[in-house]
Amino acid sequence: MNTRVSVLLASLLAGPAAAQTPSEPNLILTIFGGVSTGNDLWSIGRQAICVLNTSDDNCSPAIDTLRLTRATTSSLVAGAAATYFPGPTVGYTLEVFYLGLPLDDGCTGVFYNPDPGADVTYGPRNEQLCTNISAASPSTSAIAFFGGVAFRLGATRSVSPYVRGSLGIVTYPTGTVELNGVFIQGGQFRARAVIIDERPKQIAFSGQVAAGMTLRLGPGYQFRFELRDVLVPLQRVTGPAEIANQLHAPSVTKVFHHAALIMGLDIVLEKKRGRRY
Repeated sequence: MNTRVSVLLASLLAGPAAAQTPSEPNLILTIFGGVSTGNDLWSIGRQAICVLNTSDDNCSPAIDTLRLTRATTSSLVAGAAATYFPGPTVGYTLEVFYLGLPLDDGCTGVFYNPDPGADVTYGPRNEQLCTNISAASPSTSAIAFFGGVAFRLGATRSVSPYVRGSLGIVTYPTGTVELNGVFIQGGQFRARAVIIDERPKQIAFSGQVAAGMTLRLGPGYQFRFELRDVLVPLQRVTGPAEIANQLHAPSVTKVFHHAALIMGLDIVLEKKRGRRY
């Protein structure tokens, strides 16, 4: 008799847990961060730049030649997203995404004329300018707003893989064409433009694709690991800036791939309870 009672009590205690499937996260808020790769943006093999007059900032007849390069380097990314799954597999996502775009500029002197206005201590002005361009660390950034669709497997499991795709817009505070530097003359810093961009691109369409997985940490939290490819349109120079054209250089917009490794924390705001049998 005691044996029968023990079996009955054990079945009552174990029955509800065995007879209920785990819950499905339906509404998820994600906070994430990570790193992304950079790209070579553009290069100019022979950029003409005039030697300035000694008495003023106007050009003299003498012309120097520089080789210029610009690239974006690896950077930090961050953002937040909200995802809603009306069912176990297909969901819809909204995201705000920050991508740092630190610039790496290079300048090499191809040919220098004598500079009558050179600073005695610091040397010819265009050589100073070229050195400053290489040493400076300018940067820009991009903020994107995406909306898309996500597909997941194993919504009720502790580990759930997924893929997703998004489209949206990306905004920039500054462009990637304009280039300038400084030199010292008479003990004072003087700024000089090499390439001028009066209308930098500030908004463009963008997109991304991603694949990853979530790991359940507890009733209301998940860890997220993701690899994504962010498509970022940036302006690139296609030829030298002409002195006669007020230092404007020809440019085009090209879509660059920025691969990013993302880790994030999911906060489950709503979930569908598991079924009882």
